[in-house]
Amino acid sequence: MKIENKVYHQILDHVLHLMSHHLPVELIAGTLMAIAQRLYKTHLSEEDYQSIMKVAAETHVKPYDIKKGTVH
Repeated sequence: MKIENKVYHQILDHVLHLMSHHLPVELIAGTLMAIAQRLYKTHLSEEDYQSIMKVAAETHVKPYDIKKGTVH
């Protein structure tokens, strides 16, 4: 398994665990966003940080299909 997929699935598994404790989705998602922004801010130039934030804000994503009983 590629390292990118491994990291994604490890974090997703932890998120699913948190959701199983009925924590608010907004709390979990907001925390992930805050961590991501701080990582980007720490490791990218200001120009690259602004670029990635613009891409994140303008990218359209499909929601998970929670009717299937899982988010992946």
